[in-house]
Amino acid sequence: MLDAHETHALTHAGITPGDLVCLDADPHYYYSVILVRDDRCWVRNLENGLDAIASARLCRRVGHEASQF
Repeated sequence: MLDAHETHALTHAGITPGDLVCLDADPHYYYSVILVRDDRCWVRNLENGLDAIASARLCRRVGHEASQF
């Protein structure tokens, strides 16, 4: 899970399919981005496998790839 001191690793920049993201509303769950279209992302919860549609503005890239932007 993401700790409060790790929020510096999160960014909106360049959400693309295959990215690992968390959502603003709940940074404790991770999602894999399946598809990005316009301002929406199709994401899959990595814990329970459920799919959802989220605003790209709510998605934050997580981990090493987030620091590249």
